[in-house]
Amino acid sequence: MIDIQFLISTGPCKMFQEGQYIPCPGGSDEADRAMYVLLTGMVDVYKESAAGGKQSVGTLLPGDVFGGREYFADAVDCTYRAALDSAVFVINKASFSELSWSQPEVLFEIFRASYKPLKKIPTSEIAKIIRSKDENATVNDKPPPKPAQPEGAQLRAQVQAQVLARAQEAMKSSSVNGGSGIFPQGHKPYPGVTQPEFLKLVFSKEYKCPLCSQTFSDYKIFSSKLYEARPMRYDLRRFYTGFKSEWYEVITCSNCLFSMFGNYFTDPKPLQKAKFEDSLVGARSTIHMDFSEERNLDFVFTSHYLALLCADGYLSSINRQIKAKLWGNLSWLYEDAEDAEMMKFAALNAAEQYEAIYSQTPLTTVQEQITCLSIAGMQHRAGVDRNLKKYLFSAKTSKQGDKSYAKIAEDFMYDLRLNEA
Repeated sequence: MIDIQFLISTGPCKMFQEGQYIPCPGGSDEADRAMYVLLTGMVDVYKESAAGGKQSVGTLLPGDVFGGREYFADAVDCTYRAALDSAVFVINKASFSELSWSQPEVLFEIFRASYKPLKKIPTSEIAKIIRSKDENATVNDKPPPKPAQPEGAQLRAQVQAQVLARAQEAMKSSSVNGGSGIFPQGHKPYPGVTQPEFLKLVFSKEYKCPLCSQTFSDYKIFSSKLYEARPMRYDLRRFYTGFKSEWYEVITCSNCLFSMFGNYFTDPKPLQKAKFEDSLVGARSTIHMDFSEERNLDFVFTSHYLALLCADGYLSSINRQIKAKLWGNLSWLYEDAEDAEMMKFAALNAAEQYEAIYSQTPLTTVQEQITCLSIAGMQHRAGVDRNLKKYLFSAKTSKQGDKSYAKIAEDFMYDLRLNEA
């Protein structure tokens, strides 16, 4: 089913008044080529009859797709007229490219809907729709004038209001950090927890925010100065002498709060920007932290949870990888804060994300080893067992895999057997 609210919130949208014809031009001019998804209202479809004149052949309702033949085949089969005030999502070269890159599942649903046969809606049903519209209208001798607004602006304003309302509702249900809804239930603040010694192993770097385009200063890890204090643990956490890398892996823009791992600080697509904005609209009104100051533990937790919000702006495969890494980091941070319950909560979320990666993402042999170890390690930390040993066995016996990961899996299986004895 097409996600109409997503299309409304991202645009481009156009409004057509009742009785207005909706153009579906073909031709070679790419700027004019378009097909549509009906978002609100109702559209009548006409064809030229053999006797001349236009003959009604169908009626479109919200979620229906039209204009595809004109868009792809330059064939003008039908004409379309708004039977009620209607809004459409415009699929042109730019929006088609954006959807194919950022939301392929939405584009798939649009294509599937475009092959539905035209349907004739009984006159009695159309009368009900129109009557319902009239009953909801303002009762006056003269209808109120239609407000003049940019195309699609009214729709986007409505959706932004809905997003804000949902965010405010979430904030009311949370008592953490002055009522901010970005934290899960059970999260606790950790005021004054700092690690100034970590500053010896980072250096200042200029970043350009992918969302607001502002330049700001933050830190980057001095990887060449890191020394492992002990071997990698069964859940693949690395331990460094005098440093915890999780504190500096997520970067937060002090201007707009966009947060992400440093290697994702690249220019996003317009549709991504819209999703980032929708995700952060509630957080900006409730997070009152200065992200230009030195890090403390509350800073680090807030950056990670903001990054979880921003992760929804990426393709599903990238989204899962980002969220798996973020939840894994959070489980380790809660471990350091000695919060066992929240450590288990975050580890379970990480395990679920890694399981989704394992089942839905093409992986190299070594990537599969790493993913299997991550699933098993996070399940063990969460106190659950969903075929945990199967994942360990797969990591251990991989013929083309990395021997170091196979050794970690073997040692982990040995420890589990000792604990069962």
